[in-house]
Amino acid sequence: MVAALNLMEEKVTSKNTFSKKHKQAFKSDICALTADSDIGWMKLGDAYQQFVKDQQADIPLSIWLIENPNSPIALPGSVDLKGHDYIHLLLNRGMSLFDEAFVIGYTMGNCVKVGSHHIYAYKLFSKLFFPQPYQFNALHRRAFDFGFMYGRKVRFKNIHKVHFEDYSDQSIHDLRIHFGINLQEINCLWNAEQILLEPPPACVAI
Repeated sequence: MVAALNLMEEKVTSKNTFSKKHKQAFKSDICALTADSDIGWMKLGDAYQQFVKDQQADIPLSIWLIENPNSPIALPGSVDLKGHDYIHLLLNRGMSLFDEAFVIGYTMGNCVKVGSHHIYAYKLFSKLFFPQPYQFNALHRRAFDFGFMYGRKVRFKNIHKVHFEDYSDQSIHDLRIHFGINLQEINCLWNAEQILLEPPPACVAI
């Protein structure tokens, strides 16, 4: 109830207008979000139902140990799979490994208890102990850094503690405003990742 009341106050300055064509364009491919996508018109609960693909039991043990809050050695900022998927949607990120790295980086960066030693531990673990296809390479770790940087910047902190079910009937657009997430800034970081992925131009012999 409190969450809903807070959102009602913020909606006064929110312009949540999306065309029918815009809605149809992204609803069918919600797991492959890009900088050209915007699912802000969707209710969080509806988007989650379409987005869900994995189950908690499918997560490899090495990942569960440091990412799940029920683990005895979980790192600060850890969140269960459901909460993790909700954050994917708020950040407009799909299901690629770069998306995973960005979302995890954001969640840890947004946690006030995370220090540099936690970041070092996570990067080391993801490089050496995560099984394929979950293992992070240097470019994935760069995406993690982008997410971490943005999580630190956002005014709303400790998003891993949010009970997202309380917001299931709210639009993603309004929730982004509520949690201080700016889609334009997210898309700028997404585009920066794409630049890093581009192969260097071939040398032309003269």
